[in-house]
Amino acid sequence: MSTTTARPPGHIMRFAMRWKLLITFAAAFTVIFVFIAIYVLQFSSQNAQTRLQDQLLTIAEGGAATIDKEQFVELITTVPPKPDPDNPFGLGYPDSPLYVDQATYLYKISLLAGDALPYTYFRDPADGKLYAAASSGYGFDPQIGYTFKVPTGETNTSVTNDHMERGLEGPVLQPPYTDAYGTWMSAYVPIKDASGVTIGGVGVDYPMTYVDEVVSDVQRRLFPVLVGSYALLLGLVLLLSTALVRPLRRLTDAARRMADGEYDLDVRQLVSTRFPDEMYELADAFGEMAEKVGARERSLSQEVQRLKVEIDHQKREEAVRQITDSDSFADLTQRAAEMRRRMREGSDA
Repeated sequence: MSTTTARPPGHIMRFAMRWKLLITFAAAFTVIFVFIAIYVLQFSSQNAQTRLQDQLLTIAEGGAATIDKEQFVELITTVPPKPDPDNPFGLGYPDSPLYVDQATYLYKISLLAGDALPYTYFRDPADGKLYAAASSGYGFDPQIGYTFKVPTGETNTSVTNDHMERGLEGPVLQPPYTDAYGTWMSAYVPIKDASGVTIGGVGVDYPMTYVDEVVSDVQRRLFPVLVGSYALLLGLVLLLSTALVRPLRRLTDAARRMADGEYDLDVRQLVSTRFPDEMYELADAFGEMAEKVGARERSLSQEVQRLKVEIDHQKREEAVRQITDSDSFADLTQRAAEMRRRMREGSDA
């Protein structure tokens, strides 16, 4: 008769091993895939920024090298600022052909460079401050960017203005920054005349939307791959864990049948495999255990039976001894002897 062992008080609810394996691997895969995603996104962002920095320097250096230096000097020394009450800084774009030519050239550079916004600036020797010269924003509709001879210290932060100052000495890159018009990365390169004297500078602003677009494109391409790989790996883990747990279930059922006295099971066949592994060794150990337990139980049964016979024989001898040793049995024995004596005397007479 099959028996079951009651669970002890406070027994924890059973949780299948394959689900434990699945959860464990899912947690591990999640950490790995999150790390991969973060690394790829950071690498893509950094790589995009590096390419953008190189592009900005190339644009700025190219503009500084090809701009008409004599026309630039004539522009900043002869053309006065144009008041514009509608502009927040009070100055607008002059109608001078010098300004139009310089701004149009920068606008063409902007068209070739995508979203880049090149402009020129200079230091006024009278007060030592920086002022904006021509801007590619003149060619946009609506017009944007620096207006002519507006002080850059009034339109920029002190950090940006400091980078522009350093840009008059040599090529300078300004890391991503945010102002009232958005988030940018900028490069500054000096404009030098034929004798190598710095007469101004070229600045190029580029919106960081480029980097955001690169990262977004990587996300669109990367996330489906990661999600698909994640789901595929979890599916494989589930299949492998199911294949691993199936023979364990068979061994568990076999162990229960052994507990009920069925020792002649061929446990090794439950996990038969062409290449023996730890599971096969476990089944083999179960088989040996069953054989030994069965042999011991048979030996124990035989010994119990022998002891039972001996005990029964001893009980009968004890019962006979108790009868023969009693006074009534001795009296009956004496009377029986007396009757046999009388019967012999009667037969002799």
